[in-house]
Amino acid sequence: MATNLLKYGAAEATFGMRNAGDLPFDSHPLIAHCAPRPTFISYGIPESGAANCLNQRGKFMTAIAAASVIGRRKAKVFGKSDDRTTEQLPKVNEKLLDGVLAWRQHDGGRTDTPNRQHFDEWANRSYSQIKGRLEFACRK
Repeated sequence: MATNLLKYGAAEATFGMRNAGDLPFDSHPLIAHCAPRPTFISYGIPESGAANCLNQRGKFMTAIAAASVIGRRKAKVFGKSDDRTTEQLPKVNEKLLDGVLAWRQHDGGRTDTPNRQHFDEWANRSYSQIKGRLEFACRK
């Protein structure tokens, strides 16, 4: 799958430049394809320099839609409910890091630095939860 999607990050190619807006599907299937692998979704806020076109609320709704797929695989997700139309966007700097799908919107701009310590905390916990399964799979 990854080799087929690399063209959407190409600046120069025989077919021209493409970006995420050219993807032939919505973003929640892309997030759901990560299931049940740990996925951390991080955003800044436009007031501090993040692009206005990012649509953090829409991406949170997308993550909740993807969480329903991840949840079917018996993995814990962050959503307080499965209804993406009524679930409220968490407050800025609120962390939802208890599941394989994690969310945090920081008060910085277009950077992931403010979320780094939260990502490390979540990644260490996520890795320790799947470490035994990884070791078993590698022995096969």
